[in-house]
Amino acid sequence: RDKISGTTAGLVIGDRALEQRKISTYIYDLGSEWRGITGLPFVFAAWVSTKPLPEDFMRDFDAANALGLKHIDEIVKANPYDVYDLKKYYTVHLSYDLTPAKRMGLERFLNVISG
Repeated sequence: RDKISGTTAGLVIGDRALEQRKISTYIYDLGSEWRGITGLPFVFAAWVSTKPLPEDFMRDFDAANALGLKHIDEIVKANPYDVYDLKKYYTVHLSYDLTPAKRMGLERFLNVISG
């Protein structure tokens, strides 16, 4: 991150990307750029398994996600972050379902990077 200046660009992700917004003149959001080029959403992360998972595991996992989303205000309050509005980040900028459109975007990305 310290090397990003002048004509030297860099890829910054995660919390560091939120912090970088305050110091870099030019910021390009990969998700926005991907959607602009392809018309499809970009999948930044996904929980995956190479083998079938038990139904009860998937149900419990979904319930844990739902519980976390239900308690966003408490989570944000317990984890202050003055660089960016975490409630907005968790509820507006992140989405938690792998929709058909997201699957298409992911497949397109995998095709592009595989040549």
